[in-house]
Amino acid sequence: MGDRAERSETIDEEAPSEATEVKTNEDAKDKPGKSVRRKLSGPLGLIFNIRMLRRVVQILFFLGINAYLFTAWFGMEQVTAFWTGFRDLLPTLPIIAPLEAPFAVLAGSFDTMQRVLTSGAFPFFTLGAMIIILTVVGRAGCGWVCPIGTIQDFITLPKRTKLRPSPQTEKELRRIKAYVFVVVMFFAVWVGISTLTGTADVLRASLGIFADAAFDPLNPAYILFVVAPEQTWPQSLETLWYVLSWDFVVWLQFAFVAIVFIISYWIPRWFCRWLCPAGWFYSVFSRDALIGIGRNPARCTPDTCNVCEEACPMNIRIRKFPYQHMYSPDCILCLECMSHCPNGAIELRFS
Repeated sequence: MGDRAERSETIDEEAPSEATEVKTNEDAKDKPGKSVRRKLSGPLGLIFNIRMLRRVVQILFFLGINAYLFTAWFGMEQVTAFWTGFRDLLPTLPIIAPLEAPFAVLAGSFDTMQRVLTSGAFPFFTLGAMIIILTVVGRAGCGWVCPIGTIQDFITLPKRTKLRPSPQTEKELRRIKAYVFVVVMFFAVWVGISTLTGTADVLRASLGIFADAAFDPLNPAYILFVVAPEQTWPQSLETLWYVLSWDFVVWLQFAFVAIVFIISYWIPRWFCRWLCPAGWFYSVFSRDALIGIGRNPARCTPDTCNVCEEACPMNIRIRKFPYQHMYSPDCILCLECMSHCPNGAIELRFS
Protein backbone atom coordinates (compact mmCIF):
# COMPACT_ATOMS: atom_id res chain seq x y z
CA MET A 1 0.00 0.00 0.00
CA GLY A 2 2.90 2.36 0.83
CA ASP A 3 4.53 1.76 -2.59
CA ARG A 4 1.23 2.45 -4.33
CA ALA A 5 0.77 5.70 -2.40
CA GLU A 6 4.33 6.82 -3.29
CA ARG A 7 3.78 6.04 -6.97
CA SER A 8 0.46 7.95 -6.88
CA GLU A 9 2.13 11.01 -5.34
CA THR A 10 4.93 10.86 -7.93
CA ILE A 11 2.44 10.84 -10.77
CA ASP A 12 0.64 13.84 -9.26
CA GLU A 13 3.87 15.84 -9.03
CA GLU A 14 4.76 15.13 -12.66
CA ALA A 15 1.31 16.04 -14.01
CA PRO A 16 1.00 19.52 -15.61
CA SER A 17 -0.71 21.98 -13.27
CA GLU A 18 -2.89 23.53 -15.99
CA ALA A 19 -4.33 20.25 -17.22
CA THR A 20 -7.84 19.07 -16.60
CA GLU A 21 -7.66 15.62 -15.05
CA VAL A 22 -10.39 13.05 -15.44
CA LYS A 23 -9.49 9.81 -13.69
CA THR A 24 -11.33 6.57 -13.00
CA ASN A 25 -10.34 4.80 -9.80
CA GLU A 26 -8.42 1.85 -11.25
CA ASP A 27 -7.10 0.94 -7.82
CA ALA A 28 -10.59 -0.12 -6.76
CA LYS A 29 -11.51 -2.49 -9.58
CA ASP A 30 -12.16 -5.21 -7.07
CA LYS A 31 -14.76 -3.08 -5.32
CA PRO A 32 -18.39 -2.76 -6.45
CA GLY A 33 -19.43 0.23 -8.52
CA LYS A 34 -17.51 2.81 -10.47
CA SER A 35 -15.83 6.00 -9.35
CA VAL A 36 -15.14 9.30 -11.07
CA ARG A 37 -12.82 12.07 -9.95
CA ARG A 38 -12.33 15.41 -11.62
CA LYS A 39 -9.60 17.86 -10.74
CA LEU A 40 -9.21 21.32 -12.20
CA SER A 41 -6.16 23.40 -11.45
CA GLY A 42 -4.49 26.53 -12.72
CA PRO A 43 -6.45 29.62 -13.87
CA LEU A 44 -9.35 27.52 -15.16
CA GLY A 45 -9.67 25.92 -11.74
CA LEU A 46 -10.53 29.29 -10.25
CA ILE A 47 -13.54 29.61 -12.54
CA PHE A 48 -14.62 26.13 -13.55
CA ASN A 49 -14.77 23.86 -10.52
CA ILE A 50 -17.36 21.83 -8.68
CA ARG A 51 -17.90 24.49 -6.01
CA MET A 52 -18.56 27.21 -8.56
CA LEU A 53 -20.86 24.91 -10.52
CA ARG A 54 -22.90 24.22 -7.40
CA ARG A 55 -23.22 27.92 -6.60
CA VAL A 56 -24.50 28.61 -10.11
CA VAL A 57 -27.01 25.76 -9.93
CA GLN A 58 -28.17 26.91 -6.50
CA ILE A 59 -28.79 30.46 -7.74
CA LEU A 60 -30.64 29.23 -10.83
CA PHE A 61 -32.95 27.01 -8.80
CA PHE A 62 -33.44 29.68 -6.15
CA LEU A 63 -34.85 31.91 -8.88
CA GLY A 64 -36.58 29.09 -10.76
CA ILE A 65 -38.51 27.84 -7.74
CA ASN A 66 -40.38 31.16 -7.83
CA ALA A 67 -40.14 31.62 -11.59
CA TYR A 68 -43.50 33.38 -11.94
CA LEU A 69 -41.63 36.34 -10.50
CA PHE A 70 -39.99 36.82 -13.92
CA THR A 71 -43.35 37.20 -15.62
CA ALA A 72 -44.93 39.35 -12.92
CA TRP A 73 -42.04 41.80 -12.62
CA PHE A 74 -40.13 41.65 -15.91
CA GLY A 75 -42.56 40.19 -18.46
CA MET A 76 -40.15 37.34 -19.23
CA GLU A 77 -42.70 34.66 -20.05
CA GLN A 78 -40.08 32.51 -21.78
CA VAL A 79 -38.16 32.10 -18.52
CA THR A 80 -41.30 31.07 -16.67
CA ALA A 81 -42.18 28.68 -19.51
CA PHE A 82 -38.81 26.94 -19.12
CA TRP A 83 -39.34 26.31 -15.41
CA THR A 84 -42.95 25.24 -15.82
CA GLY A 85 -41.72 22.71 -18.39
CA PHE A 86 -39.23 21.47 -15.79
CA ARG A 87 -42.12 21.22 -13.32
CA ASP A 88 -44.07 19.06 -15.75
CA LEU A 89 -41.22 16.54 -15.69
CA LEU A 90 -40.67 16.68 -11.92
CA PRO A 91 -43.77 18.08 -10.19
CA THR A 92 -42.15 18.02 -6.76
CA LEU A 93 -38.56 17.81 -5.56
CA PRO A 94 -37.12 16.49 -2.27
CA ILE A 95 -36.53 19.97 -0.82
CA ILE A 96 -38.63 22.40 1.23
CA ALA A 97 -40.52 24.81 -1.02
CA PRO A 98 -44.22 25.69 -0.58
CA LEU A 99 -46.44 25.67 -3.65
CA GLU A 100 -48.70 28.28 -1.97
CA ALA A 101 -46.14 31.01 -2.64
CA PRO A 102 -47.53 33.64 -5.06
CA PHE A 103 -44.67 33.13 -7.53
CA ALA A 104 -44.06 29.41 -6.93
CA VAL A 105 -43.46 27.04 -9.82
CA LEU A 106 -41.72 24.14 -8.07
CA ALA A 107 -42.79 22.61 -4.77
CA GLY A 108 -41.12 20.43 -2.17
CA SER A 109 -42.23 16.82 -1.73
CA PHE A 110 -42.61 17.18 2.03
CA ASP A 111 -44.64 20.39 1.70
CA THR A 112 -46.95 18.71 -0.80
CA MET A 113 -47.36 15.60 1.35
CA GLN A 114 -48.58 17.66 4.29
CA ARG A 115 -51.27 19.37 2.20
CA VAL A 116 -52.45 16.12 0.60
CA LEU A 117 -52.67 14.27 3.92
CA THR A 118 -54.64 17.05 5.61
CA SER A 119 -57.12 16.96 2.70
CA GLY A 120 -57.92 13.34 3.52
CA ALA A 121 -56.02 11.76 0.61
CA PHE A 122 -52.77 9.82 0.40
CA PRO A 123 -49.86 11.29 -1.66
CA PHE A 124 -49.11 8.18 -3.73
CA PHE A 125 -47.65 10.03 -6.72
CA THR A 126 -45.63 12.53 -4.66
CA LEU A 127 -44.23 9.81 -2.43
CA GLY A 128 -43.35 7.57 -5.37
CA ALA A 129 -41.58 10.30 -7.33
CA MET A 130 -39.72 11.36 -4.19
CA ILE A 131 -38.47 7.84 -3.48
CA ILE A 132 -37.23 7.40 -7.05
CA ILE A 133 -35.24 10.64 -6.92
CA LEU A 134 -33.77 9.89 -3.51
CA THR A 135 -32.70 6.34 -4.36
CA VAL A 136 -30.85 7.60 -7.44
CA VAL A 137 -29.17 10.87 -6.40
CA GLY A 138 -29.74 10.77 -2.65
CA ARG A 139 -30.25 14.13 -0.96
CA ALA A 140 -28.55 16.07 -3.75
CA GLY A 141 -31.66 18.26 -3.87
CA CYS A 142 -30.85 19.50 -0.37
CA GLY A 143 -27.31 20.38 -1.43
CA TRP A 144 -27.96 21.82 -4.89
CA VAL A 145 -31.61 22.95 -5.08
CA CYS A 146 -33.23 23.71 -1.71
CA PRO A 147 -33.59 27.51 -1.32
CA ILE A 148 -33.12 27.49 2.45
CA GLY A 149 -29.98 25.41 2.09
CA THR A 150 -28.75 27.84 -0.55
CA ILE A 151 -29.19 30.85 1.73
CA GLN A 152 -27.40 29.07 4.57
CA ASP A 153 -24.52 28.11 2.28
CA PHE A 154 -23.99 31.68 1.08
CA ILE A 155 -24.11 32.97 4.65
CA THR A 156 -21.44 30.42 5.54
CA LEU A 157 -19.04 31.53 2.76
CA PRO A 158 -17.01 34.16 4.71
CA LYS A 159 -13.83 32.77 6.24
CA ARG A 160 -14.01 32.23 10.00
CA THR A 161 -13.80 29.57 12.67
CA LYS A 162 -16.89 27.40 12.47
CA LEU A 163 -18.39 25.65 15.48
CA ARG A 164 -18.39 21.86 15.37
CA PRO A 165 -20.24 19.96 18.11
CA SER A 166 -18.78 16.71 19.37
CA PRO A 167 -19.98 13.52 17.64
CA GLN A 168 -22.22 12.57 20.55
CA THR A 169 -23.75 16.07 20.78
CA GLU A 170 -24.30 16.12 17.03
CA LYS A 171 -26.00 12.74 17.22
CA GLU A 172 -28.38 13.91 19.95
CA LEU A 173 -29.22 17.15 18.14
CA ARG A 174 -30.00 15.31 14.91
CA ARG A 175 -32.79 13.47 16.69
CA ILE A 176 -34.79 16.68 17.09
CA LYS A 177 -35.83 16.72 13.43
CA ALA A 178 -37.17 13.17 13.78
CA TYR A 179 -39.35 14.27 16.68
CA VAL A 180 -40.55 17.27 14.65
CA PHE A 181 -41.42 14.94 11.76
CA VAL A 182 -43.51 12.69 14.02
CA VAL A 183 -45.45 15.66 15.43
CA VAL A 184 -46.03 17.20 11.99
CA MET A 185 -47.22 13.93 10.45
CA PHE A 186 -49.44 13.20 13.45
CA PHE A 187 -51.30 16.48 12.98
CA ALA A 188 -51.51 15.98 9.20
CA VAL A 189 -53.04 12.51 9.55
CA TRP A 190 -55.33 13.66 12.37
CA VAL A 191 -56.71 16.53 10.31
CA GLY A 192 -57.00 14.26 7.27
CA ILE A 193 -59.05 11.68 9.16
CA SER A 194 -61.24 14.46 10.60
CA THR A 195 -61.80 15.77 7.07
CA LEU A 196 -62.98 12.35 5.90
CA THR A 197 -65.32 11.99 8.87
CA GLY A 198 -66.69 15.52 8.55
CA THR A 199 -65.41 16.71 11.93
CA ALA A 200 -62.49 18.84 10.75
CA ASP A 201 -64.00 22.28 11.38
CA VAL A 202 -63.61 22.18 15.15
CA LEU A 203 -60.15 20.66 14.92
CA ARG A 204 -58.96 23.22 12.39
CA ALA A 205 -60.24 26.02 14.58
CA SER A 206 -58.33 24.57 17.53
CA LEU A 207 -55.07 24.11 15.62
CA GLY A 208 -55.20 27.52 13.96
CA ILE A 209 -52.16 28.19 11.77
CA PHE A 210 -50.97 24.61 12.32
CA ALA A 211 -54.09 23.06 10.76
CA ASP A 212 -53.29 22.80 7.04
CA ALA A 213 -49.58 22.04 7.41
CA ALA A 214 -48.19 21.94 10.92
CA PHE A 215 -44.61 22.65 9.81
CA ASP A 216 -45.45 25.76 7.77
CA PRO A 217 -45.46 28.29 10.64
CA LEU A 218 -41.85 27.28 11.41
CA ASN A 219 -40.78 26.57 7.84
CA PRO A 220 -38.29 29.26 6.72
CA ALA A 221 -39.25 28.69 3.08
CA TYR A 222 -42.95 29.19 3.84
CA ILE A 223 -42.22 32.31 5.89
CA LEU A 224 -40.01 33.86 3.19
CA PHE A 225 -42.04 32.92 0.11
CA VAL A 226 -45.62 32.95 1.43
CA VAL A 227 -45.90 34.96 4.65
CA ALA A 228 -43.53 37.78 3.65
CA PRO A 229 -45.20 38.57 0.27
CA GLU A 230 -48.60 38.66 1.97
CA GLN A 231 -47.58 41.56 4.21
CA THR A 232 -48.04 45.22 3.35
CA TRP A 233 -44.53 46.55 2.90
CA PRO A 234 -43.53 50.23 3.16
CA GLN A 235 -42.98 51.98 -0.16
CA SER A 236 -41.39 55.12 1.31
CA LEU A 237 -40.49 56.74 4.61
CA GLU A 238 -44.04 58.04 4.87
CA THR A 239 -45.41 54.50 4.76
CA LEU A 240 -42.85 53.04 7.14
CA TRP A 241 -45.60 52.65 9.71
CA TYR A 242 -47.01 49.76 7.66
CA VAL A 243 -44.76 47.39 9.58
CA LEU A 244 -46.72 48.23 12.72
CA SER A 245 -49.80 46.63 11.15
CA TRP A 246 -48.17 43.21 10.97
CA ASP A 247 -49.46 40.55 13.35
CA PHE A 248 -47.36 39.60 16.33
CA VAL A 249 -47.12 36.04 15.00
CA VAL A 250 -45.60 37.38 11.77
CA TRP A 251 -42.96 39.23 13.76
CA LEU A 252 -42.14 36.01 15.62
CA GLN A 253 -41.82 34.14 12.32
CA PHE A 254 -39.51 36.77 10.86
CA ALA A 255 -37.44 36.67 14.05
CA PHE A 256 -37.18 32.89 13.79
CA VAL A 257 -35.93 33.08 10.20
CA ALA A 258 -33.40 35.72 11.21
CA ILE A 259 -32.14 33.45 14.02
CA VAL A 260 -31.83 30.54 11.59
CA PHE A 261 -29.63 32.54 9.24
CA ILE A 262 -27.60 34.28 11.95
CA ILE A 263 -26.64 30.97 13.59
CA SER A 264 -25.78 29.61 10.13
CA TYR A 265 -22.92 32.10 10.04
CA TRP A 266 -21.08 30.01 12.65
CA ILE A 267 -22.75 26.60 12.32
CA PRO A 268 -23.19 25.59 8.65
CA ARG A 269 -26.61 24.20 7.80
CA TRP A 270 -27.58 23.77 11.43
CA PHE A 271 -31.28 23.99 10.53
CA CYS A 272 -30.89 21.17 7.99
CA ARG A 273 -28.90 19.06 10.43
CA TRP A 274 -31.05 19.44 13.53
CA LEU A 275 -34.52 20.86 12.83
CA CYS A 276 -35.70 20.12 9.28
CA PRO A 277 -38.24 17.25 9.36
CA ALA A 278 -38.18 17.02 5.58
CA GLY A 279 -34.45 16.33 5.66
CA TRP A 280 -34.97 13.51 8.15
CA PHE A 281 -37.71 11.94 6.03
CA TYR A 282 -35.61 12.20 2.86
CA SER A 283 -32.66 10.58 4.65
CA VAL A 284 -34.70 7.41 5.21
CA PHE A 285 -34.57 6.69 1.45
CA SER A 286 -31.22 8.23 0.53
CA ARG A 287 -28.81 6.12 2.59
CA ASP A 288 -28.32 3.55 -0.19
CA ALA A 289 -28.57 5.96 -3.13
CA LEU A 290 -27.13 4.89 -6.48
CA ILE A 291 -24.83 7.92 -6.61
CA GLY A 292 -22.62 8.73 -3.65
CA ILE A 293 -19.05 9.43 -2.63
CA GLY A 294 -16.18 7.14 -1.71
CA ARG A 295 -12.48 7.42 -0.96
CA ASN A 296 -9.45 6.17 -2.84
CA PRO A 297 -7.47 4.17 -0.25
CA ALA A 298 -4.23 4.82 -2.15
CA ARG A 299 -4.66 8.57 -1.71
CA CYS A 300 -6.60 9.00 1.53
CA THR A 301 -4.55 9.52 4.71
CA PRO A 302 -7.23 9.35 7.43
CA ASP A 303 -4.71 9.12 10.29
CA THR A 304 -3.14 12.50 9.54
CA CYS A 305 -5.77 14.41 7.53
CA ASN A 306 -9.36 15.43 8.28
CA VAL A 307 -9.82 18.18 5.71
CA CYS A 308 -12.90 16.49 4.26
CA GLU A 309 -14.66 16.47 7.63
CA GLU A 310 -13.71 20.08 8.31
CA ALA A 311 -15.19 21.10 4.96
CA CYS A 312 -18.42 19.08 5.31
CA PRO A 313 -21.32 21.46 6.07
CA MET A 314 -23.33 18.55 7.49
CA ASN A 315 -20.58 17.69 9.99
CA ILE A 316 -20.39 14.07 8.82
CA ARG A 317 -17.52 11.95 10.18
CA ILE A 318 -16.49 10.84 6.72
CA ARG A 319 -13.41 8.87 7.79
CA LYS A 320 -15.43 6.38 9.85
CA PHE A 321 -17.24 5.09 6.75
CA PRO A 322 -15.85 2.38 4.41
CA TYR A 323 -13.68 3.52 1.51
CA GLN A 324 -16.03 1.99 -1.06
CA HIS A 325 -19.08 4.13 -0.33
CA MET A 326 -20.15 6.56 2.37
CA TYR A 327 -23.58 5.38 3.44
CA SER A 328 -24.57 8.44 5.45
CA PRO A 329 -28.23 9.50 5.47
CA ASP A 330 -27.12 13.08 6.16
CA CYS A 331 -24.94 13.45 3.05
CA ILE A 332 -26.40 16.10 0.72
CA LEU A 333 -23.88 15.36 -2.05
CA CYS A 334 -22.59 18.93 -1.99
CA LEU A 335 -19.10 17.61 -2.85
CA GLU A 336 -17.37 20.13 -0.58
CA CYS A 337 -15.23 17.25 0.65
CA MET A 338 -14.15 16.48 -2.91
CA SER A 339 -13.33 20.12 -3.58
CA HIS A 340 -11.19 20.53 -0.47
CA CYS A 341 -9.39 17.18 -0.36
CA PRO A 342 -5.66 17.96 -0.89
CA ASN A 343 -4.92 14.44 -2.18
CA GLY A 344 -7.87 14.07 -4.55
CA ALA A 345 -9.00 11.04 -2.57
CA ILE A 346 -12.73 11.82 -2.57
CA GLU A 347 -14.50 10.38 -5.59
CA LEU A 348 -18.03 10.38 -6.98
CA ARG A 349 -19.15 6.77 -7.21
CA PHE A 350 -21.95 4.81 -8.83
CA SER A 351 -22.86 1.60 -7.06
